[in-house]
Amino acid sequence: MFMRTRLFVLYCLFLLIFLVGCGNTTASEENSETGNEEYTLTLAHGFPTNHFMHTFMEWFDEEIQARSEGQLSLEIYPNAQLMSMDQQTPAQLQGQIDMSHLASPVLAGFDERWNFFELPFLFDYDPEDPTVFLENRTTFLESEEGGGEFKRFMEEKGIKVLSLGYIDIFGSIFTTDKLVTDVESARGLRIRTPGGIVSPETMASVGVNGITMAGTEVITALQQGVVDGLLTTPIYAHDVNLPINTYTVVPLFNSVTAVTISVDKFESLPAHLQEILVETGSDLEKHIHGVIQDSITETLPKLENEKGVDIYYPTEEEIEEWREATRPAWELFEKEVEGGKELLETLSQMNE
Repeated sequence: MFMRTRLFVLYCLFLLIFLVGCGNTTASEENSETGNEEYTLTLAHGFPTNHFMHTFMEWFDEEIQARSEGQLSLEIYPNAQLMSMDQQTPAQLQGQIDMSHLASPVLAGFDERWNFFELPFLFDYDPEDPTVFLENRTTFLESEEGGGEFKRFMEEKGIKVLSLGYIDIFGSIFTTDKLVTDVESARGLRIRTPGGIVSPETMASVGVNGITMAGTEVITALQQGVVDGLLTTPIYAHDVNLPINTYTVVPLFNSVTAVTISVDKFESLPAHLQEILVETGSDLEKHIHGVIQDSITETLPKLENEKGVDIYYPTEEEIEEWREATRPAWELFEKEVEGGKELLETLSQMNE
């Protein structure tokens, strides 16, 4: 009798364990089928938390969380905490991180076609109306022939571009002392450039001694007269309080930024979350345009009136002189960069 009771109890225990296991499996399957699993994507970038590279990613994170009802979120690592900027795209392909937010000069180390955005006079502009340049650049980035081409060739290499934006208007010459007006007035200056293959050629074509140095050394170099100035952008010059006194409004480079995710990681997500990432990336581009347009409109008067920077707006004749003098940079890009000629032809067709 005792043995029969014991066997019955053991049977009940096994049955209970079996039913619980089935219940858990069913719940897991239902959870998978309904797509309620939560996903956190690791995103790295190389800038401080008060920089647009970070605040734009905070906006992106808030949006995807709201649109996915908390199912999708970002874990953002600023200041190159996880790895240097030039390692972030390969790290996505290797599965070490999921996403990154990088500027085109860094992406040019992964694919030289990104040097396209370092070309001078890439988009038409009005020196006294920054919105003209912003509109023309945005039109190119949003077009299938322009920004769409960059998204396509990156996807062929395993990286999906979710958003193409920027963190400033075009880059120009800023100096500590000598005001640059026409090409002749720039000759002989020692100007720090962002590096790469295009900007040094741009500077050489107008007789400037281009100098490459780490960003952390720039302020000291300006203060000590190691360099006479630098190629940079007005919002950045204002925000980091660069010791500069002149600003010449000529579009000598035009960096853009990209929010990217590995194709493998993107395709591993449920379809509805993929759609949210794509839609939010598109909306981020519009958000960026509005923020930068407002910011540049506020920054230029601050540079001039609060910081005493002498801003020079070139005449039409001087603009044409600068444009013609810097043509060798275009020729270098077309000759040295595979696919460069095709990109320039696309730009020409869009401007017709």
